[in-house]
Amino acid sequence: MEEFRISGKSVRICRLLKNISIKEMSERTGIDDNYLAKIERGVEGAAVSLRNHFRLLRELRELGYTDQQLVAITILVENIEELGELE
Repeated sequence: MEEFRISGKSVRICRLLKNISIKEMSERTGIDDNYLAKIERGVEGAAVSLRNHFRLLRELRELGYTDQQLVAITILVENIEELGELE
């Protein structure tokens, strides 16, 4: 069974859907806003560490997302990226 890991792009979509600024998300998670922006953009070298993964999941749950919704958003984001690569 594969372990679920939320992607930075999924975090960005979830954050924007709740109209939360990157600065506010940074303050809520304790992750530097510049680093969080790099995570969301998928910049090489800005991976989601295990510690930050749990911080982000905790905050997304606080914003009202269920685990099922987070998985669905992540799957959609990954599939949209794959479709873009095929074009």
